[in-house]
Amino acid sequence: MKIAICSKHPLDHIPCQGAGWFPWEELESINIEEYGAILLIGSSRIDEPAIIPAPMVPRLWRFVEGGGLLYAELLEAFDFSSSRLFGWKQDFPKTRRTLEKLRVVRANEEFGLEQGALLEWSGAYALGFPMPDEPNKSLLEFGSFHGTHFAEERTSSPAHPGLSIRRLGAGLVVHCSFSLYSSEMKEAFRPYSRWGMVIESLAAKTKLPLIVWPEVIKTSNGTSPDEAVEASIRWFETSGILPAMDGSAGVFENIHSVTGALSSDRRPDCTAHTALLFYLYGTWKKDPRYLDKSHQLLTSLFENGFQDMEKDSPSYGLFKWYDYPGRYPDQMFTDDNAWVCLVLLYLYRKTGRSEYLERGLPLAETLLSTQNGNGVRPIVLFRRQLEKLGLAGAGELPPSLNPHFESIAHAAFIQAYLVTGKQEYVDTALKGSLYLASRIEDLTFMYSRTSGYSRFVLPLGFLGRFDESGETLSTLERIVEYLLSHQSRLGGIEEADNPDPDRFGKEDAGVFIHNGEGIADQLYTNNFLLMNIWEAWKATGQPRYKTLYDDLSAYICRIQINSADPRYHGGWMRAYDLKIEEYFGNNGDTGWGPYCMESGWTQAITSSGLLLGLLNESLFD
Repeated sequence: MKIAICSKHPLDHIPCQGAGWFPWEELESINIEEYGAILLIGSSRIDEPAIIPAPMVPRLWRFVEGGGLLYAELLEAFDFSSSRLFGWKQDFPKTRRTLEKLRVVRANEEFGLEQGALLEWSGAYALGFPMPDEPNKSLLEFGSFHGTHFAEERTSSPAHPGLSIRRLGAGLVVHCSFSLYSSEMKEAFRPYSRWGMVIESLAAKTKLPLIVWPEVIKTSNGTSPDEAVEASIRWFETSGILPAMDGSAGVFENIHSVTGALSSDRRPDCTAHTALLFYLYGTWKKDPRYLDKSHQLLTSLFENGFQDMEKDSPSYGLFKWYDYPGRYPDQMFTDDNAWVCLVLLYLYRKTGRSEYLERGLPLAETLLSTQNGNGVRPIVLFRRQLEKLGLAGAGELPPSLNPHFESIAHAAFIQAYLVTGKQEYVDTALKGSLYLASRIEDLTFMYSRTSGYSRFVLPLGFLGRFDESGETLSTLERIVEYLLSHQSRLGGIEEADNPDPDRFGKEDAGVFIHNGEGIADQLYTNNFLLMNIWEAWKATGQPRYKTLYDDLSAYICRIQINSADPRYHGGWMRAYDLKIEEYFGNNGDTGWGPYCMESGWTQAITSSGLLLGLLNESLFD
């Protein structure tokens, strides 16, 4: 079959091998009668319409009626003649996809395509409806589907035709109302394996020799921990995440889940995580350049006003959440500040740099002063609260009872104890951990029980040395038992027990809905657990903790991204599908979605967990 492709822009992937390509301006000059198939592909850019010239519509009509095949993607169909040709009438100008997903309307068992299966894409779409007098067969429809893998029933909002086929005379018209071949971000077509089934199914139905685009996001499928660490360091150096290679300008927060662009926010917690990584890497490699990068990263926080160092200020010692433009911190999350505290005091113990003590100890003292009598604390403090209540009053605010926040504060207090020998630090950490343990059935979680429990692990092994009751170590055993019950065959922990399955289209949502979906989280679960279970092993010598660490290490190395794109190569995304073995998850989190690549929380913490094993060291040594 001789095939002509005419598109608004040159395509990064040619849909059919051997096809001839023409720019859109030459559409009317194509002798369409010479071809068996014509592919007309518009633009994924919402401000750039693609309109078939009026004289071409009857020519295309006769072409199809005579046995030709017409594929039309993102072409305007407000007029009667175009809409009757496509069998689809357009309602509104095209718009950009946000949370919408595509749903398979008809199964194709030959290619493994199940009815109700969901897919993601990137680019534009246009709303319209099939012409009632023009019967067509819809293959895909799009709408606000909240499921992860399947949407067996439609949501309350209507679904719209996405990809359909209709017969016209002796030929076929394939109509696509979303960016498929016109999309400029093929890595966003997920899951890749399911898209392959869609393209194969469409090819079988139309006899077009369609080919799927090359996979952009592959995985290593197994490397050693030292190879994985080296690849991660290269990611930091080539992805653009470091605005200055020496660390002096800090580190950007992430590669965004939806846009794939660098997010230019600078956050103290991400900076501290990355400083920890570079210190451990420099120590392992005996390379002073990375030790200096670590120092430069932290210095960037000190020199750019991230920490309140005014002793008379109610937020003295605390860090801003991000590069907040105000003079003082305004919103001070427990976990973010506790991570900075832990890293500063750990690095003070390792390097002896006095500025780390001068910055880390006031932070530790303020955190300690805002714990309540049970050793727990609120999720976040606001400056106006501190101004009104003072430190002691802020400590009486309702505690989070969420290990995501509580346990990292307890781990920071362990570092403060190791630096100062002040018993109050370790007593508070122990009291708080025991308080959480005594209310383990009432704990709160943000994304999953698996993620919360993974965070709970970090301080418990060390605190067991101070707990005559043995409750901390028995709680650690109970937590690990639960986590192992959700371990996959690949070694990673599958997400389970979503506390709010209906939380969709907001920040801080899970990347799964229900248990058994096979999704693993590398932003909130496996990344932290890799480091935390190592610390549990070092503190207790319990063999199965080491086995879990080894399993997680192998899993993390297996799923590290292999890509020609430096934004992705050597990193990890948040959501990994353990069943189909590719990056995919529920897209309901609008802030830190399934494909975000967090510089600190994911890349640095994961690599630090590997490095602690390679160095055979503990953060609490």
